[in-house]
Amino acid sequence: MSPDSRPRTNTGPVVNFTFLQVTSHLIMASRITLKLTGLARAAGPSRRCLSTASQPVRVARGRYLAGLVVVAGTAMVVGQQSEDVWKRLSESFVAHADATVLPERLPFSKPGGMRLDPSTEIVFPLHLDPATPGPLLRLVGLGVRTVSFLRVKVYSVGFYLEEAQTRYLKEIPGWDKFAVEQFLAPESSGEGAGPSGETLVRNLLDRPVSCAVRIVPVRNTDFGHLRDGFTRAIAARQKIARSAGQLTDADEERIAQSTQTLKALFPAQSVPKGKALTLLRRPDGALTIEYEGKILGQVNDSWVSRELMLAYFADKDAISPKLKEDVAEGFQGFIGF
Repeated sequence: MSPDSRPRTNTGPVVNFTFLQVTSHLIMASRITLKLTGLARAAGPSRRCLSTASQPVRVARGRYLAGLVVVAGTAMVVGQQSEDVWKRLSESFVAHADATVLPERLPFSKPGGMRLDPSTEIVFPLHLDPATPGPLLRLVGLGVRTVSFLRVKVYSVGFYLEEAQTRYLKEIPGWDKFAVEQFLAPESSGEGAGPSGETLVRNLLDRPVSCAVRIVPVRNTDFGHLRDGFTRAIAARQKIARSAGQLTDADEERIAQSTQTLKALFPAQSVPKGKALTLLRRPDGALTIEYEGKILGQVNDSWVSRELMLAYFADKDAISPKLKEDVAEGFQGFIGF
């Protein structure tokens, strides 16, 4: 399924519906006002307080009372409706700018511009233009990160890939045998079967491509918590590589230094829910950390950036299985199988 064909938030008609409500209420108020005016004129001569007044005075007073009814009724209707409309408008702009929790209704939504994570109601832009100079990135898939047996939701995460590369995936080794089932399998199963998801993503990252992981917390957290999660993922990947004999002493020392550099990039401050943190892997292998459109710094270590990305697509214990599943569907849409 192509990402463009997936369900998206399309709530543009909400604004039109709201203003139709306002118009309807105004018409109703006008009709009521006309009736009240007629009653006031009819009842004017029978009221003792007006019995001694002249006919022109009674008419003037009736019109004055009718005018008050029109002003009061219009103010009540328009005031309440306008407050609701502008409140929703302001919420929608926050959702678009910061990828915050989706409001109940989103009046202004660029057609095809956003995707909703149904598990968290957080929206992600289909295209990402990082603060770091580079190519435009395309959303491949998204999912929720949960922890513990209670499946506590921590953050929503989206995986982005360089737009141009989505058209040439079949040229990458192993991708001509792509299959969603095999992408999600723990490892390559049987002769003739396609490579696993981790292997395919590794082959993709061996090329000079840009990709990113965009993280949006579903509850208030802090940089220290997020930082510790990233460093634990790197340590786990390092342990696997060490067991496979893939690292030299020099590699171990470099990775340790790069990990310390990564830790130092995160300030000692809170991260409110709905704010976006982006891990961007550049074509030269450098890892750039961005927060709300601002660059926090970078780590010039291609191994660290690659393994941190691969942690989300690991054959075993992937950080977000939901993300991996959705990315598999996204890749299938790009490849066209």
